[in-house]
Amino acid sequence: MSSKVVPDRWEEIAQLVRSARAGSEEAFRGLLDLHRQAIASTLFACGVRCEETAKDLAQDVALRAWTRLDRLSDARAFPAWIRRIAANAARDHLRRTAVRKEDSLEAAVAVESDDDPHEKAERVAEIRLMLAAIEEEDSETIDLLNARAEGVPIADLAHEAGIAEAAMKMRLMRIRKRLRKRLEAMRRG
Repeated sequence: MSSKVVPDRWEEIAQLVRSARAGSEEAFRGLLDLHRQAIASTLFACGVRCEETAKDLAQDVALRAWTRLDRLSDARAFPAWIRRIAANAARDHLRRTAVRKEDSLEAAVAVESDDDPHEKAERVAEIRLMLAAIEEEDSETIDLLNARAEGVPIADLAHEAGIAEAAMKMRLMRIRKRLRKRLEAMRRG
């Protein structure tokens, strides 16, 4: 179904909203089914690129909408309202991700002791470059890299992901190769 809601569907949407407000979970599921693509496209437009993260955020959007449905003044405004909730969820997620990246940068730079200030500046520049290279990766990839950096065995990661150990090794190799290429391109540029 198209993410655009045409005027002849407004009354259907208004009826579903009224029923959902009265406690009908089925009506609410109907609303979500009608707006699933709108939610997904809003999350993507706001910068959420990882499919798993988008699914998690879509569930969060559904929960927020369900708990705040009584705040919706005009039932026909549901399409715009649910998109606004999705946009806010995406922005919140991206803000939290940016804060975690900045905290990681601070922790990496804090390993300075009596370092030369020029070396520190170089290290900060290099870390910022690496973070920029990783920034385009999805959260699942970043979590995987962090787990390996913390010493989580490949066998454990493979088991958790439900894939063979050899497949996990291949996945990690491809991730590292992709990041090295991106980092090299950034250094040249």
